Amino acid sequence: MKGNSVKYLSIYEELKQDIVDGKYPVGDLFPAEPDLQKRFNVSRITVRNAVKLLVDEGYVQRIHGVGTIVLSRKESLQLQTLLSFSEENSDRNVHASLHSFKDSMVADPMVCSQLELPKGATVSCHERLRWIGDVPIGFQRVYCPSFITLYAEELEGPNVSLYKLLREKGFVVTNAKETIESIEADKRLAEVLQVEENKPLLYVQRVTRDQRDRLIEYAEIFYRGDRYRYNVQLQVPR
Repeated sequence: MKGNSVKYLSIYEELKQDIVDGKYPVGDLFPAEPDLQKRFNVSRITVRNAVKLLVDEGYVQRIHGVGTIVLSRKESLQLQTLLSFSEENSDRNVHASLHSFKDSMVADPMVCSQLELPKGATVSCHERLRWIGDVPIGFQRVYCPSFITLYAEELEGPNVSLYKLLREKGFVVTNAKETIESIEADKRLAEVLQVEENKPLLYVQRVTRDQRDRLIEYAEIFYRGDRYRYNVQLQVPR
């Protein structure tokens, strides 16, 4: 059973990479399950599980009477639940690296406004580069108020979850407010994300609160526009 589980995950990763690389263009029919069975020499259920992951992540869609269509070449970010990057991508080949860390700095007016701090207040600031495989896909800058003590050593691991770390310190993230827009990569962002200057990026501003309704994080996140998209599920209020 474990071998089959690993097999369908490896097939999913290979097929996902094929889509990202453009082997299966957006709008085209995706190979049928029998063809994928032959290609990978596996059972139909193994192929079906692999394709289901592609469906769940928005890469392909099954259409009755037509087949499976390629929808997108981009990674999909969910907006239904509040997760840290490592938690959200726990089943992928992902990691993060610490880019910079300041345990104390004077917050600028924007940060003070977002965290509702007085002028001249101090905050910590750390920057992390997010990777999927060997491709940088996101750059995150996080500010936390001075009543939260963070250390560079705690943030250096490739699989560190900031929200898990905050929970361990007694700050349980319960809700967040996000603003999403498109911006162009400046020289620094282009360099760290390995894209050309002025390329489009997804820019996310996030403010989070803990179980005592305290503002504990202001984050600026920059995603490569050619690799990521947001996926939102909306419901009509009853």
